[in-house]
Amino acid sequence: MKKFMGIVAALGMALAGVLLGQKADSKAATESGREPFYRRYLIPGNPPDDKIREQEKLVEANPNSAGLHNDFGNLLALRRFPKEAREQYEIAIKLDKANYLAPYNMGIVLETEGKTLQAIRAYEKAVDRNRGFPAGLFRLGRLFEMQGAKGRAVTAYAKALRIDPEMRDPRHNPLVVETRLLDRAMLVNHDRNLATASLQVDTQYADTSRFRRLPYDRPIYSNEAETPAAASPPRPAVAPRNPESLAPGPGQTRPQELAPAPAPAPGTAPLATSPPPGAPVFAISPGPVVTPIPER
Repeated sequence: MKKFMGIVAALGMALAGVLLGQKADSKAATESGREPFYRRYLIPGNPPDDKIREQEKLVEANPNSAGLHNDFGNLLALRRFPKEAREQYEIAIKLDKANYLAPYNMGIVLETEGKTLQAIRAYEKAVDRNRGFPAGLFRLGRLFEMQGAKGRAVTAYAKALRIDPEMRDPRHNPLVVETRLLDRAMLVNHDRNLATASLQVDTQYADTSRFRRLPYDRPIYSNEAETPAAASPPRPAVAPRNPESLAPGPGQTRPQELAPAPAPAPGTAPLATSPPPGAPVFAISPGPVVTPIPER
């Protein structure tokens, strides 16, 4: 009996070893990139899945592009593959030390997973890499407010609003309806507006023509932040012209149509009608008024 039990135990251990080996091989195959986890769930003909396959080819052709990895992470996050999306963001962060979109987008994914503290660190990294990034500042303030750190939240909100005042508009920034600290942030900015020098220091890192059109309620793709907003077309030049004289009414005259002044009477000096060269306008003297004496 003991011998039989020993044989059964040996067979069980061998089967467990085989299963563990298969699991390890499967994990190694996934990590080697031969068959990523998300690929088995992609549906041919589905537009988001087709974009993932196209982006995957772009990344394979140019694996050192931080922007391509960032955009790949956005597509995976949109398809609900958060782990694989974060892996792409991590690669982008390591490839480009100045890339601020990858940590920002990673923060959004971490928020969806309920990892608030990790999301705060991701937003802080994005803001540290670009101190004038209003979307990162606003989302950082939003998480501070959720954690009860109202002072830090107001500071982040106020700086974001100084860079992009349009963030107060829900049509531009839908997340603004979730905060109860907007009035305090605006009060801070009112006091700061009195100090122009500090305002310039806070906005010197921002290029408002780039950030004012960025979305605040979803991940940001590389081309959205790198392409400046189109400049407004120049106004057409207007040729100057003299005003047209109005037709006089009955019994009226217009200054433009006055008859020339009559010639002075004999023996009198002409009236001064224009100032001498270099004299100011108010220095015009009408000259003495001379009444002619009639001849007898």
